[in-house]
Amino acid sequence: MSDYWSAAIAPYWPDMRNVLEEEILVRGRALVTGGADMLLQNLGGRIRWERPDLNVPHQTDMDWPLTDSCLIIVPVLFARGNTRIFSAVHDTAAFSYQAQGAAVLGGPPRDESEQHDQVRPRDKLTALLGPGRTSVLRALLSPTTTTGVANSLGLAPSTVSQHLAGLTSAGLVRRHRVGARVLYELEDFGVVLLGELGD
Repeated sequence: MSDYWSAAIAPYWPDMRNVLEEEILVRGRALVTGGADMLLQNLGGRIRWERPDLNVPHQTDMDWPLTDSCLIIVPVLFARGNTRIFSAVHDTAAFSYQAQGAAVLGGPPRDESEQHDQVRPRDKLTALLGPGRTSVLRALLSPTTTTGVANSLGLAPSTVSQHLAGLTSAGLVRRHRVGARVLYELEDFGVVLLGELGD
């Protein structure tokens, strides 16, 4: 196991950990701001929340009443959209689901020039903000950190920080601290701008 860890996991562990930590922060924020309904409705995949039932259609053989019980939700990196339910033990049930940011681990990061080469020629938002700031703005459809944006776009964290500073001063993005981490998310004006000029 030690050899496997060193060869297959250790080189990627910082990125993997960032993805999982950001997933927990985003889900925790949804729970605090919108309650359990918002948290469960936005998990996506094959999970369907229809109060008071949490349904996973492809596992119809399982039927557990969880009144006054503990439900553990486990984000994972290699689920590929599948959900796994663990047995209910001692009034506790758990299920795993694909973390949203897991896609950033799908291949080697691209450099900034490659990102710019792929900009669509009639992209009005890119014409207004430039390719770098546009890609950063689009990466904030869910709250994330500077490192998370950098990993998802294949850009240097210092480059992302500069773009975030400009977008924040323009009123398109806001930042807030959650524990030791700083999350960035779209301001209402940023959402409107993406809706009007973005795809």
